[in-house]
Amino acid sequence: MPDRRYEVRVTGRLSERARDAFAGLNVAEVSAETVISGVVHQDDQLHELLEVVQSLGLHVVSVEQVAP
Repeated sequence: MPDRRYEVRVTGRLSERARDAFAGLNVAEVSAETVISGVVHQDDQLHELLEVVQSLGLHVVSVEQVAP
C-alpha cells in the first residue's frame, strides 16, 4: 500500500497529555477544532490512530485523506 496522508479533525483543544498520545503526528489547533495529521503507511496505522482518538474520548468531526 502506498503512503497516504490523513487529517483527523476533532472538536476542542487537546491537553498536553492528549497531544503526547499523537507522537510523530502533526497536531494543530484550528478555531474550535484540533487537526491531527500525518502519513499512514498501512491500514493498521489508521485504525490505531482512530483507536487512540476513541480511547481519549474525543469527538471526531471528520477523517479525510488529503494530498501529500
